Amino acid sequence: MPSCIFCGEPLGPDTKPEHILLDAVGGRMTTRTVDCSACNNLFGNGIDKAFADQLPEIRNLLQFRSGSGRTAPALKNVKAGEQILNLGGDGKIDLVSKPFTVKENPDGTFVVDIHARSIEEIEKLIPHIAASIKMPVEEFRKQLLASPASMIEQRPNTIPFRLSFGGIDAFRSAMKSCLVLWATVVGNDEVSGEPYCAARDFVMVGGEAFCRSRTMLDTRPIPIVDEIRAAYGPLFNLIHVQSDATGCVIGHFTLYNLIAFRVVLAEMGGAPDRRMTLVSNPEAPEVWSKGSNFELPFEWLSAPEYNLEDVRGRLARFHARYAASKTPDEFERMMVDVLEKNGLKQGGPVSAALAHKIGGELGLRVAMHRLGLPFEEKATLAELMRRYRKQAAAPKEDPPSSGGDAKD
Repeated sequence: MPSCIFCGEPLGPDTKPEHILLDAVGGRMTTRTVDCSACNNLFGNGIDKAFADQLPEIRNLLQFRSGSGRTAPALKNVKAGEQILNLGGDGKIDLVSKPFTVKENPDGTFVVDIHARSIEEIEKLIPHIAASIKMPVEEFRKQLLASPASMIEQRPNTIPFRLSFGGIDAFRSAMKSCLVLWATVVGNDEVSGEPYCAARDFVMVGGEAFCRSRTMLDTRPIPIVDEIRAAYGPLFNLIHVQSDATGCVIGHFTLYNLIAFRVVLAEMGGAPDRRMTLVSNPEAPEVWSKGSNFELPFEWLSAPEYNLEDVRGRLARFHARYAASKTPDEFERMMVDVLEKNGLKQGGPVSAALAHKIGGELGLRVAMHRLGLPFEEKATLAELMRRYRKQAAAPKEDPPSSGGDAKD
């Protein structure tokens, strides 16, 4: 039976599976033959959590699911200008505000202000509001339906986030991932040997001196980046471990093609002239491969560089990827809403006057979105509710096509 490379405990069929690339960043490949369940739990609640805790904002931005399919982390009470928002891991945004306020006028009447993102939310609030003003529910409902209401759509203000990469615990996690991957290639006995002793101790207990001398953030693009991007997308994750003829073993953990953690597993005496790569696509976690025939120049692996301008450039490209992937979805949502509001069905006739009206409405909504200004539709609550329920009940169809090609 193999033994755990970190503590020496025997492994067996009941050993908990270890994610080589962390589940939090989309890793799906697991092994039961490298580390024991106790060490696995220790890492998961410690150094792996420290690594994953550097990523919630990035994962939330592009709704990156975990390798096991869990949604991206939600971000609570995020300040966006004067607004406070909750950002769901599924991309939904909620304005944090009181669901309703009640103000009593001197003449004994009331002003009720309700904030809700759906008709269902309003329905749930009605009994509570009626109770607060001591009015029968049905009487309050009747007055409410005749009251003016607005549907407001607005792009949130810019949200600043502070991103932080590195630190001893995150490097310990990256080193652990590299050691586990390497053990699947060269065997547990090899990685349990003397050349890797300092690296294993660093994973288990840390050490500033080791961290300074044998770990470093690397901002350089991988020499074969175009080849990897073509197969695994522009934001790939990659763990690559390689040794030279002397048995110097180096690991390179690339995170979202944004920044890399470079670690030295063994300075010399390890298994010579070997290599192994695990690469995955975080936008489609089911796309991954172990053992891809990627070879990096060992001289390049041996000379990491950290340049803040490189990081800024990569972050700018990362944000551009977000905008390119999400903006079309938002415009499609606006288009479908305008078409449904005007009662259009696929294949139905469209008069010139109606086409002009739809174009004006859609153009206004897109312009307001681009400018970050609120788009507001006013009507009675009853009218808005009828529209909402009509849309919810209608069978979903593709929007009508004009027969031309959309260029913008």
